[in-house]
Amino acid sequence: MNATPLRRPLLQVNVRLPSKQLRTQMQAITVLGATLGLPGTATLLQFGPTPTRRDEIRAGIAATVVRPAGSPPWPTLIFMNGATRDGRTHPLVLRLGLALARIGRLVFIPDLPGIADGELSPATLAGAVAFSEAAADAPEAAGGRVALAGVSVGGSLALLTSSDARLAQRVSTVGCVAPYSDLVKVMLLATTGTYRDGDRAVPYSAPPYLRLGLARSLAAMLPPTQAAVGLCAELRTLDPISASAHELPRGSFQAAGEDGERLYELLENTDPERFDQLYDALPASIRKTAETLSPLHAAARLPDSVEIATAPRDTYFPVAESRALAAAAPQLRLTVTSLLAHATPRLDRRYLPELAKLNGFFVRSLAACTDVVSKA
Repeated sequence: MNATPLRRPLLQVNVRLPSKQLRTQMQAITVLGATLGLPGTATLLQFGPTPTRRDEIRAGIAATVVRPAGSPPWPTLIFMNGATRDGRTHPLVLRLGLALARIGRLVFIPDLPGIADGELSPATLAGAVAFSEAAADAPEAAGGRVALAGVSVGGSLALLTSSDARLAQRVSTVGCVAPYSDLVKVMLLATTGTYRDGDRAVPYSAPPYLRLGLARSLAAMLPPTQAAVGLCAELRTLDPISASAHELPRGSFQAAGEDGERLYELLENTDPERFDQLYDALPASIRKTAETLSPLHAAARLPDSVEIATAPRDTYFPVAESRALAAAAPQLRLTVTSLLAHATPRLDRRYLPELAKLNGFFVRSLAACTDVVSKA
């Protein structure tokens, strides 16, 4: 009688792992399952004590706070969402916050200024730093430290926040998905549909919404005159999926003065050969701000633990953005996987062999949050 061969399970767990590593792996499976929407995850999240969720104000910023069951202090994580009108109420963001709280993390999801509309300005970064300080100061935060996480422009914001001197030694780790690293290259991409790879301008199609988010960000860098404030307000009313979003209000840019006109010329330009000239014509203050809002220029000040995951062909930001940052920050670990569709993980059977890579990203990020906090 022939023995029936045993079938290997889809996901094998090495039971010989040390208990700490095994626990982190099981936690990663919970979080990964929630983000991918794996079958049975919703049922799994119903077991055990239920986390509590409340809306609170920290550093003048509204936030959703998800607390684990049990007694504090807890390892603490701040999640910075990307450009979505739902902001911190996005279903996937809330599901992720609940999953993280289920495994013992205190989770803050702030509504940072402008970020839901794709606007990243000095005010956005200042709000993120102030909020992170307030969260780290919370008596519930283990070791007085926080981990930062984010997706898309929120991921870039998490990187920038972690590099601020006021948070030195207070950020345990940064984990982000599909960030940009150089705002100037994003300007070129959003306006001309090309990405600079070395000396070459390579065609790279990005959604029109990227240009609108760029317009909002640049307008927010103008001196806050009445006309500039009005321009910012008008840009925020544009619906990113409507045709009017492609037609920027020229008159309002002109009303903001010479600096506004120069911004409009750059935003309307589609010729990559003219980009450098138009960028150099911008006020020095805006060019300096663009550098300040580029994680690539903050690489030397990033924490000792940084994890980035992105797709090989991201919808918004080329993988070269993350590779450049990894080259500038040796402590950064980059995971490239087709299981990501920009900021959103996806369950696609064509790329299931890459599941181990995405799992590794979650395992390392969770372990760094816990380990570094415990050593504080």
